[in-house]
Amino acid sequence: MKLGVTSIQRNRGKWIVEWLAFHMLVGFEHFYIYAHKCSDDMTLQLLKLARRYGIKIHTLDDVERPQLVAYQHAYNAYGDTLDWMAFIDGDEFLHPTAQPHMAQALSAFDACPASAIAVYWKCYGANGHLHDPNGLVLEDYPRHSAPDFMPNRHVKSIVRGRQSLDVHGAHVFGTAHGTADELLRPIHQGWARDHEPSYAQLRINHYAVQSHEFFKATKQTIGAADGNAQLIRPDSWFFDYDRNECDDGQSYRFLIPLKLKVQELRNVIASA
Repeated sequence: MKLGVTSIQRNRGKWIVEWLAFHMLVGFEHFYIYAHKCSDDMTLQLLKLARRYGIKIHTLDDVERPQLVAYQHAYNAYGDTLDWMAFIDGDEFLHPTAQPHMAQALSAFDACPASAIAVYWKCYGANGHLHDPNGLVLEDYPRHSAPDFMPNRHVKSIVRGRQSLDVHGAHVFGTAHGTADELLRPIHQGWARDHEPSYAQLRINHYAVQSHEFFKATKQTIGAADGNAQLIRPDSWFFDYDRNECDDGQSYRFLIPLKLKVQELRNVIASA
C-alpha cells in the first residue's frame, strides 16, 4: 500500500522535522509539501531531506485560497501513484489508534465503497505554556480537550488514489463515491456537527494553539489558507481552543521512536 501526505505549511521550520518524522513512523512514505510564503528555513530543511526521503517540495506565494490550489495540484499530479493520500496541516498529527501502521488501519476500509475516509480532530491546548518550551510538540503539549468539545467534530480527509477529486474546501472534497468516517457514516462537510467523533481506528491530534506566544506571534495574524487571507483571529479564539481538561496518553506511545526518528532526520540535514 502506497501512502502519501499533502500539506501546505508556512514558516514551520521549527517543527517540520518532528511532523515528518511522526508521519514516517506511522507508515507514510511520500510527502507533498507546499511551502507557502515561507521566510524561515523550512524550505531549506525540506530540500536537504528530499535527497534521502520521498519528499517533493512546491512553493506558493500570492495566490487566492492557496490551500485549495495546493490540494488540487497534488492530487492531479500524484494521486494516480498512490493508494491513499491524506490532506492535513502542519499542526495536525494523523495516526492509527488500534494498529501500529496506517496501512493496517486503512486496510479495514478495503470493502468500503467511499472514496475518502474522514478522520476527526482531537484538539490540544497550550498546556499552560506562555512561551514555546522548544521541545517536541507531542511531549510539550500532552493535554487536550474533553470529548464534548464541539470543534473536535471537524474532520480531515484521506482520499483513495486513482479516482477524481474536486477540491472545494480544505476538509471534505468532491469525490466519485463520497466520504465516510470510520463508522461508515456519510460525511458531507468539514464540521460533522451531528456525529460524535470516533477514534477507534484513526485520529488527528490537532495542536491548534500551542503556546500563547505562538498564537500571538503567528496564528493570530497568519490568515486562513483556505479562505480569507486577511483573517485576524481574536484573542477569544485562543481561549476557546486552549482546552486542557484531559490527557489520555495517546501521544506517549510515540515518544521514544519519535525522538530517534527526529534525530535521524536532523543528522541528515546536518550532513547535507
